[in-house]
Amino acid sequence: MKMVTFSGLIFLLVFYFLFTNFYLKKHRGIKRTSKSIFHEDKNRYGIILQGIILVGFVYALMYIFVELDISELSLATQLSPIAGLFVFQKFFTGLEEWILHRDKERYWYEWSETVLTLLVFGLFIMMEG
Repeated sequence: MKMVTFSGLIFLLVFYFLFTNFYLKKHRGIKRTSKSIFHEDKNRYGIILQGIILVGFVYALMYIFVELDISELSLATQLSPIAGLFVFQKFFTGLEEWILHRDKERYWYEWSETVLTLLVFGLFIMMEG
């Protein structure tokens, strides 16, 4: 990994840490609660949608690594199913939180993780190719 990529990752993680801990937690008073996909407070349709997303991206990942010649693929093509899985899972979890529990404002954490994942993936595409 190049030094520019490593320093970019450090910058993004420090910015994310400062944003979530100081702005969301201290300034806005939003508490973070982590919930698994099978938590009792989760919506049934949200669980089904996240399961479909998981199966679809596992299929895409297996197709890329089994059917295609991995030596000819770029890093962006190799990482895209994993990044897409994280982006879609966190985005739809944030959307579910926004629809069902808008008053608690926990969706800010999920959507900030979505933006962080997109920025890290974009950094890898730009720097590593």
